[in-house]
Amino acid sequence: MLNVIICDDDVKMVNDIRTMIENAMLIKGIQDINIELATTNPEEVLTLFRIKKYDADGTERVVSQPLKQRLLFLDINYGSDFARLDGIRLGSEIREYDIRCDIVFVTSNSNEKSDVINEKITALGYVQKRFTDEKLKEKIIDLLETAHKRMYMTTIDRKMIEFKTGHSKKYANLADIYYIKGNEIKNDDEQSRLGLTILCEANGVHYLKRKLKFYDENISELVRLGRSYLINPLNVKETRAAGKKRILKLTNGEEISVQRETFLAYEALVDEMRKKGEL
Repeated sequence: MLNVIICDDDVKMVNDIRTMIENAMLIKGIQDINIELATTNPEEVLTLFRIKKYDADGTERVVSQPLKQRLLFLDINYGSDFARLDGIRLGSEIREYDIRCDIVFVTSNSNEKSDVINEKITALGYVQKRFTDEKLKEKIIDLLETAHKRMYMTTIDRKMIEFKTGHSKKYANLADIYYIKGNEIKNDDEQSRLGLTILCEANGVHYLKRKLKFYDENISELVRLGRSYLINPLNVKETRAAGKKRILKLTNGEEISVQRETFLAYEALVDEMRKKGEL
């Protein structure tokens, strides 16, 4: 679950961002996003990350709250009511308790980005308050989708898959895999002749000994695309129509063309994974 926190001293901005996120969830059918807090008070945000505890002798200690997957939209300037905390200070204190959460800074002054960098607060992005409503919506939805994808990636980025390549073994990070496909054309090199399937991942192309069916049965995160492909849907950047065919463009720039019926079957499998919370 991706928990979203919105904090801005402008109530309208808080409500606008919240509405944009809720509408995006409905339109795109995203169910694993929760708006955890929408507030004008930055102190309320800090309470989600830290809690006061007392030792037996009465000594007060501040400790971290249990961590969650979070995306924060933080205003940089909160006005005189919260002189102790501006957005940069708030982001800095949050980083003391959670270095993984995604932070988006909402600002009316692009020069303030340098202050964020100087404080070494890694930001997912920035939103300009001067954007038109449509531009603001587009930017927020883009950042929401990026954080949502990163949330899932963090759950698989340590999952290593073992592949047999000839007489040796190959280990690939699941998040780096683009696809596995049947090796229909055998080249003259020995590796290709031995390979029943082809693994395409961030570090290159590898010829594998096992059939595509084996990987289909053992790697649930990859989705069948017709008879020849297992696709990692996280690395599908976009899809588009091309006559009677459909094109899948991957994050590595490669494009795969399939018949419309094949694409619809693939899309149904991806939708089923989303409903189960697997994607």
